[in-house]
Amino acid sequence: MIKVMMVHNHYQQYGGEDKVVEQESQLLRSRGLEVELYAVHNDKIKEAGATSKVKTAIDAVWSYTEYRNVTKKLQEFRPDVVHVHNFFPLISPSVYYACDRMNIPVVQTLHNYRLVCPAATFLLGNDICEKCLQGSLVHSVVNSCYRDSRIQTIPIVSMIVLNNWFGTWKNKVSRYIALTEFAKKKFVQAGLPEGKITIKPNFLSKAKQDNERITIDQKYILFVGRLSAEKGIENLMKAWLNIPNREDVKLFIIGDGPEKDRVSHLYQSDSIHFLGKRTSEEVLNYMSNALYLITPSIWYEGLPMTIVEAFSVGTPVLCSKIGSMEEIVEDGVTGFHFVHNDIEDMARTIKKALEIKDYQEIREAVYKDFHLKYTEATNYEMLTKIYNAVIEEKRGYAKI
Repeated sequence: MIKVMMVHNHYQQYGGEDKVVEQESQLLRSRGLEVELYAVHNDKIKEAGATSKVKTAIDAVWSYTEYRNVTKKLQEFRPDVVHVHNFFPLISPSVYYACDRMNIPVVQTLHNYRLVCPAATFLLGNDICEKCLQGSLVHSVVNSCYRDSRIQTIPIVSMIVLNNWFGTWKNKVSRYIALTEFAKKKFVQAGLPEGKITIKPNFLSKAKQDNERITIDQKYILFVGRLSAEKGIENLMKAWLNIPNREDVKLFIIGDGPEKDRVSHLYQSDSIHFLGKRTSEEVLNYMSNALYLITPSIWYEGLPMTIVEAFSVGTPVLCSKIGSMEEIVEDGVTGFHFVHNDIEDMARTIKKALEIKDYQEIREAVYKDFHLKYTEATNYEMLTKIYNAVIEEKRGYAKI
């Protein structure tokens, strides 16, 4: 059986990437594979002094310290394949060189656009920006794209440019995993080898699917996520208040974030309910009772787990017609699209969705799509196929 070493750099706040690492590790272990995790946490940066933070910025380009740490772990565990989820900023691309030195194939999941865009989001302010993709990364420094700081943006630009020159992205990674066809096209446009990119979506663990549901005796549309500008939360508030005859349907908002206090103060209504943070079990329960999940993001989402979770309980999705979401949600089949960043069209789409007559058919299509693409069984088959392919390419034989 395959021995897999997962590599992950945790951010200071727990997020979707961390959840995917946990779920994929549990999935592989449940099928008998031996899995070890090499992880570091960005809390080290928060706790470090000024001198250490400067060193961290330099090490983000290529960390010799992490090269030695990863090499030691590889020598101890002797994996057949290394699966990197996030190397930024502490681990750095040096992880690829440690694996290459020991002739171990590397799989890299592309959770965001960090290899192309220093902000990792293709977002400048509240607008889509592809200047670095289509031109020079100097644009990101001029616009202070990472944490609104030119000084902090420079090391990331250096990491991208220098590793491009070294041939790291092209030669040291055996296979990339893109979550959607849209994401794959963006990375190919940026210069990653198309033949090395395989599409594999995230999935939902069976344990979460099996949770018991409690009926909520209200009609509502649900938003789940970070209450921030890129998630389109204010657009949603404005659109909702522009929908006529909505007294019998509520808008439930689950989540927290920098925009919560402002939007909850500005957009007060008896039909809008801010529910704050909820547990994963509570979120799935609210999803199962919702008429629709709504995702009004104004940026290129990767593969929002909220959509996968909604699909798992048969809840259709209303979403911005932008990036991967246009691909994940089929308009008129598993939900409805509205024009990106268009408040009036969002309001029209919500109204249309509430008036549709064949609603049950849409729910059935959502269930079908989930079981076709986002289950544990499907994901395990896809993931082990990728592992076996890179092992065979590197060493000339498959493990399972």
